[in-house]
Amino acid sequence: MIAAGRWARVRIALCGAMFVGLFVAVGKRAYTLQVGDADRLRAMAEEQYLREIELPPRRGRILDRNGADLASTADVDSIYCNPRQLPDPEDAARRLSLVLGLDRADLEKKLSQRRFFAWVKRKVTPEEATAVRAMKLPGVATTREPRRFYPNRTLAATVMGRAGSDGRGLDGVELAFDKALRGTTSSVQGIRDALGREIAVDGMVDAPSTAGSDVVLTLDRYLTFITERALAAGAAEHHAKGAISIMMDPHTGEVLAMASVPTFNPNDSTGEAEARNRAITDTYEPGSTMKTFTIAAALDAGAVRPDSTFDCMMGRMMVGKYSIHDTHPHGVLTVAEVLKFSSNIGATKIARRLGRDAFAEALARFGFGRPTGIGLPGERSGVVRPVDKWGDIGFANISFGQGIAVTPLQMIAGVSAIAGGGIYRQPRIVARIVAPDGTVETPPFAPDRRVISAAAARSMLTIMRGVTEPGGTARAAAIPGYTVAGKTGTAQKVANGHYDSSKWVASFVGAVPAEEPRVAIIVVLDEPQGQLHQGGQVAAPIFKEIAEQTLRYLHVPPSVPVASTGKATHDEAPPAKAVATADEAPATDLPLDDDGLGEDPALAEKWDEVAGAEGGRGGNAPDAVQVPDFTGMSLGQAIHAAHRSGVELAFDDPQGHATGVALRQRPSPGPAPRGVVCRVAFGRQAN
Repeated sequence: MIAAGRWARVRIALCGAMFVGLFVAVGKRAYTLQVGDADRLRAMAEEQYLREIELPPRRGRILDRNGADLASTADVDSIYCNPRQLPDPEDAARRLSLVLGLDRADLEKKLSQRRFFAWVKRKVTPEEATAVRAMKLPGVATTREPRRFYPNRTLAATVMGRAGSDGRGLDGVELAFDKALRGTTSSVQGIRDALGREIAVDGMVDAPSTAGSDVVLTLDRYLTFITERALAAGAAEHHAKGAISIMMDPHTGEVLAMASVPTFNPNDSTGEAEARNRAITDTYEPGSTMKTFTIAAALDAGAVRPDSTFDCMMGRMMVGKYSIHDTHPHGVLTVAEVLKFSSNIGATKIARRLGRDAFAEALARFGFGRPTGIGLPGERSGVVRPVDKWGDIGFANISFGQGIAVTPLQMIAGVSAIAGGGIYRQPRIVARIVAPDGTVETPPFAPDRRVISAAAARSMLTIMRGVTEPGGTARAAAIPGYTVAGKTGTAQKVANGHYDSSKWVASFVGAVPAEEPRVAIIVVLDEPQGQLHQGGQVAAPIFKEIAEQTLRYLHVPPSVPVASTGKATHDEAPPAKAVATADEAPATDLPLDDDGLGEDPALAEKWDEVAGAEGGRGGNAPDAVQVPDFTGMSLGQAIHAAHRSGVELAFDDPQGHATGVALRQRPSPGPAPRGVVCRVAFGRQAN
């Protein structure tokens, strides 16, 4: 009995010790889990169910100098699905492909994968989203994503560039100022289930501090419109491979219009070639427009006077073993006549009088051979060979625009320096950057610099007037009631190391009014086809059309009497209207009259013509558009409706973000002239 009792006590002690050991082990483990490894284990747990959700900020707008929208952002629907929840991926792919315009085989392959998430189509139209919701397919749903919209379609497209589906800039202003436009990305902690779906998100607020800044351009939307229209028509008439035009304010360096043909619609197109801004990326031999700088440099140096004479040798001069020709033979010409009749021989002799080193220095002062610094991606520097490599024939060629390559922007910047009193002003395309809190930033630019004297600039403008007067090479650029200072250029293109007599670059550059220039404009046509290929024949008329409408838009009074009766003279002209500076630009678009045409004279005139043809406004004119009824539409729906009807949208939203639904619009629904701007006010409907 004693032995049995002792063994029982031993067993009890052993069990107690075992339980104590287990308790100590459990306690130690609990301490390790709850205290020692608490931080590490908490992080592991949160990693499984917490997700840091990135909140992309609303991309800032791109505006013209008067506050008109050139690019804006709106939330649109994107369609996604959970392929594991689709009972019949083949049938789903068939139905979705018909509605969304997708390739059926590719979509079926995507939906057949055993994944929890797949995009079906991103950033769809409201009609497509409605049609997909009506199908009620298991696992197929929509979510909202920001999409970049360009309400004016092709207007200034090559300048603005595009933003990709991820909201980042790809080219143009969108790329150059991507950091400012994109703003600061913020993030919040959210809870997601095993399928990655959001269950709860803490603090998901679109904070204004993270929104992108607005970029205000120096471009004027209307001046860009008339420039693009005239350029496209001229390029089509002469079957040109491409065409370029730039308009600049010579007193500020601000670019008022910049156009390239062919262009593209950034809402639809993704072609990189079409998106190229030829005004800064394409170089060409300027031809006789370079004589402007040859003579200007010689006048500034005192090497010649406007009445200095040179023997142009009846159109043929030998330089070593090479022969220089003029289009038309001339004998003795003054400096002014050398430019008026565009004599290559006269330009060569003027450059020789100036001297090789002085001429090379003048070209550098005018900015040739280096980028202008306008701040857009892809700008090229052109080609100016070192002066010690010119040689006699090279020196002669450069004096009349061969053997040198420039960009259209370099050329107009140089002419603007002459038109602006001899002061070179760096070209500017961005006026200011406005942050969401109202802070204004002005991009840095180089200080103005004098390149020729004011007296030489005045003399040069007077000489350039002769080009558009009787006997000059650009009578087609003359504008009734105004003096035009300009120069034509016609240059053969180089192919396989030789000049090709079948390929030409025709150009015209000028300033108007010549006595006090308000704008400087360049027009360049690449490879015009047909009998006409000279700058005075194909580029000068385009210049005239652009300049004439620009002067009317700016209310610049005529400076000389108009020969035809019934036209305004200087005394009858309306008061001048200055180009608004960036700081003076109003925050809204042009004021609207009862028809919504605003103060746009071209649209008003065009509507009057349509109305006259159809018996008054309100008729279904062939050049009219139908303004939709935007009332009750969301921003995305309004943009799509405007795009389909050919109407330009502007938003009456003092905060810069059109939210809610459309409440009011001007003009009212109905017929209106093509190009009309419809202002729509968005807000919350009253209960």
